[in-house]
Amino acid sequence: MGVAKEIFPSSYVCGCGSESHFFENTIKEIKRMSMKKRVGLCGDKNHSIIFNKGKAVEIHCPKGEIFPILEVEY
Repeated sequence: MGVAKEIFPSSYVCGCGSESHFFENTIKEIKRMSMKKRVGLCGDKNHSIIFNKGKAVEIHCPKGEIFPILEVEY
């Protein structure tokens, strides 16, 4: 099993190796919105990045797996 990670400031890598890239302002807004409730953002190849309490917490892979985001790369 692979490891999901956040690549600061606005990219994410699923445990399957797929990468999702966003504009920095999009991620800032989603993190702000996630302070009140859990929010999902659809990424590349139908991957969903889930945010909660201002942080990206997991990636839902279309292959049926859920990968917690355990690393942040700067």
